Amino acid sequence: MRHTVRFFRGAAAAGLLLCACVDWRSVGYYSRVLHDGEKSSFVEGSGAYRFSSLCTFGSESTTVRLLVVGDWGSGMPTQYAVARAMAVIARTERPHAVISTGDNFYPSGVAAADDSLFSTRWERVYADSALRVPWIIALGNHDHRGNVDALVAYGRVNPRWYFPGPYYVTHCDASTTRVAIVVLDTDTMLRDRSSRSQQLRWLDSVLSVTSATVTIVVGHHPIRSYGLYDETTRLLESLKPILDRRCVMLYLCGHDHDVQIIEHPDDRFACIVSGNGGKSRRTRYGSYTRRAWTGGGFVYLACRADTTVVAQVITAQGHTLSCDTLRVHRQGLEPRTR
Repeated sequence: MRHTVRFFRGAAAAGLLLCACVDWRSVGYYSRVLHDGEKSSFVEGSGAYRFSSLCTFGSESTTVRLLVVGDWGSGMPTQYAVARAMAVIARTERPHAVISTGDNFYPSGVAAADDSLFSTRWERVYADSALRVPWIIALGNHDHRGNVDALVAYGRVNPRWYFPGPYYVTHCDASTTRVAIVVLDTDTMLRDRSSRSQQLRWLDSVLSVTSATVTIVVGHHPIRSYGLYDETTRLLESLKPILDRRCVMLYLCGHDHDVQIIEHPDDRFACIVSGNGGKSRRTRYGSYTRRAWTGGGFVYLACRADTTVVAQVITAQGHTLSCDTLRVHRQGLEPRTR
């Protein structure tokens, strides 16, 4: 049974758990998350990690290569370590773009298009020439505390910052392979019923006409997660059915400060949480976790012409945790089987 936490002693605890829906059987886990803070490197249920060699796709002319990072704009050592690891991978893999899953600037977004945070937390941190590719931006809850219009305006000054509005669709191409990337504003969806309805109608319309090889939907809040915030019931009820019906391959998100690849048997798509770009919170394996990591990291996606996507979790130290091939379940309307 789920309950909403309304009171917890301590300001830090209240800030993290005020709106979290908690399974009281897991209260010990949430206590450990609070104890660790934002510099944890502990994954419960993981066992000993065995790192692997990077599966390289940099020379494949028909593969769209994407780096996925979220919750990065902290200015903490984790952000700088992850940025260095991203640069190392980008030098050999030559990504077409970076996808940001939101919370781009802590603690309260930006105030204006000339806010110094654009320089200190983004331009200088990701200055390596290999990372000078388009950044496809999603909004997080911390971005909404600032000036969202300033994020749009900055994109007119610096075209690498691709953010035409709170929700939109864009494409990345490699020869005949086309990847559709549909970005949602889940913070507004969760707060405002009218916006949720509007975005969902728009999303269904966009997905109904796409002919992309691979379709990816991006939002800040998880549909599925075994981290602090768990699954988001409202997104499960409203967003998931559209993703299932329209054969979306991946749902990318952040919010939980970890990395997770989840393949739930009730979903036709895989959920990837990539919120470990600037902060690091204790996480755990769940019933349908394929990979989980914390301690700083990001995800490298290789979207191939045969409609498969290879997902690799890369740590802040530059180690490759996994090389997993993901496929959308296209046969019939029944969910995937493991």
